[in-house]
Amino acid sequence: MKPFEIFRSGNHTTSKGAALSFSESDLAAIASSYDPANYEAPIVVGHPKTNAPAFGWVKSLEVKGDRLVAVPGEVNDEFSEMVRAGSFKTRSVALYRPDQPGNPTPGQYHLRHVGFLGAEPPAVKGLKAVEFSDAEDDTIEFSGPDIWNYAWALDGAVRIFRRVREYFIAKDGLEAADEIIPEYEISQISQHVADTRAEARASDRVNFSETAKETETMKTAEQRQAELDAREAEIVARETKVKADETTFAETARKTRAEADAAFVAEIVTQGRLPVGLQASATALFSELDDAAELTFSEGDQEVKTTPRAALRDLLGKLPVPVATGEVATGDGPDFSDAKHVQTAIETEIRKAADKGETISPAVAAMRLKANG
Repeated sequence: MKPFEIFRSGNHTTSKGAALSFSESDLAAIASSYDPANYEAPIVVGHPKTNAPAFGWVKSLEVKGDRLVAVPGEVNDEFSEMVRAGSFKTRSVALYRPDQPGNPTPGQYHLRHVGFLGAEPPAVKGLKAVEFSDAEDDTIEFSGPDIWNYAWALDGAVRIFRRVREYFIAKDGLEAADEIIPEYEISQISQHVADTRAEARASDRVNFSETAKETETMKTAEQRQAELDAREAEIVARETKVKADETTFAETARKTRAEADAAFVAEIVTQGRLPVGLQASATALFSELDDAAELTFSEGDQEVKTTPRAALRDLLGKLPVPVATGEVATGDGPDFSDAKHVQTAIETEIRKAADKGETISPAVAAMRLKANG
């Protein structure tokens, strides 16, 4: 992401009615005192109280005319695509007050975070999607007034992340998806959305109670707890469904692979490359192999890298078709037309490797016999 404007000088009024004035020298002081080694402001969605989760970091600040410009760094790729797609059309800043505890530069304003928002109207004229408001912890936040828009935008992010995760599950499997987009991180954002909506509903009830009777507008503690329990049950049910879908997908993939391997072995037997008596053993051997592990061996002067499953397929596919119906002399190498001889040769190769302190599988033993002629 390129540098972008986050604030401008001028007179601004907070949502609580306090008038604040920022000069160009104030912006210059904020920019010059910003040191990521002392405090690195995160790029977030909305204005979370804990400044998390972070989708990027502000590397430095610049002043261009009457505008304060942020230079981003380490921005999450998926988040950048969401911004490019228009999921977050506005942005705003949160500043530490000069006298606020925890301010990295006491005595002057300091950038706390940059928040990307939904489709809120801008409050600071001349700067897209920025509005002035005070956070509950006395932090100055510039954001849109509608917390429901923020929850809606973040909920959209959750849906996008889930679709991306489902894509990786279908393409590369559950383990790869967990490395890229863990389910627990999506659940944390989803929980934050639910908490934000609950906070907004509570705020609406409080505001309404100023002009109505408390008994008619405020819910009891039991009712609020029931809402929280229902929301938790909904999250658990959703996570359970995701896990069930992942299990179903993995089982379907395993079944499809097993059917393909069984059909392959049957075709090899039909071609006469493998005795029918070894069909069940070869099919069972396939079920113990996969394409995740790597198998490396030497074939002549070349080093071959493959997988156990692919190696067994290659071995069976290259078995010679017997041309004589009588007894075939085996010579010094294994006779692949004789099931008993093949089994004996593989067992002998495994014992030889064990004598050398090496443990190998039947598939590797067969590959070595083939490589040695």
